Amino acid sequence: MTLFVFKITFILIFSSVIITIVLFYGDWIMNIFICDDDNLICKQIKTLCESYYIEHKLKRPDIYIFHSGEDILASDIKPDIVYLDIQMSGIDGIAVGNSLVKSYPAAIIIIITSFPEYLDEAMRFHVFRYISKPVESKRFMRNLEDAISEFNSIGGRIIVKCKGKTYVLSAKDIIMVEVNPHCRNLTIHTVSDTYTTTQTLASIKSMLPSGSFYQSHRCYIVNMNYIMSYNNSRIYMENHLYADIALRKYNDFFNTYSAFLTTLR
Repeated sequence: MTLFVFKITFILIFSSVIITIVLFYGDWIMNIFICDDDNLICKQIKTLCESYYIEHKLKRPDIYIFHSGEDILASDIKPDIVYLDIQMSGIDGIAVGNSLVKSYPAAIIIIITSFPEYLDEAMRFHVFRYISKPVESKRFMRNLEDAISEFNSIGGRIIVKCKGKTYVLSAKDIIMVEVNPHCRNLTIHTVSDTYTTTQTLASIKSMLPSGSFYQSHRCYIVNMNYIMSYNNSRIYMENHLYADIALRKYNDFFNTYSAFLTTLR
């Protein structure tokens, strides 16, 4: 009888997790934003995006076109991929990009510009790629494919059980994970909140994309997108957080993070 009750309980819990995943993934449609004051560029990018999805037989995204920074910031739709012009009248692309990242940290931003001198400023809000004007089709398609891969990996979700509730978190919103050395709990720090769970660090690590997360210590995993600075013993993260680096792992961390940075160029 006890075994029977256990099986029923397990099935109910497992089913609830499956239902949660379906709610988040079942009818997921990617939102692509295009923001440029040149309508011809907007139409070209829209056509290229549609062509890619048709050619690869993927579910068509919802594509939204904006002709000014004011228009895109007024939208209440959550963007997944953003094609953003830098030089626009009114609010420029740098200000728009900074604002979008604060509101939607998981958004993948691709700069479209004829002014490469602005790229240093754009890199401050973790721009994913840049494409120079005039837009070249083959390069555009390669970058779109990379963005979709990024969305499918880093933009994925992980399931966290916290205080009797189950949360589905965007991996890209996670700044770092740390184990409390005085108990078995661990804390997941995101851009907007913290979650404490009894799940193991190994179980959380298995759900995170290896391309952007690094375990620097037996008690810490960091998202390399949020690293501000580091020395030979500590990594300083955004939101005034930090993680320790195990002495034996410093060289590996240095090499891994250096390689990661080259993918952002």
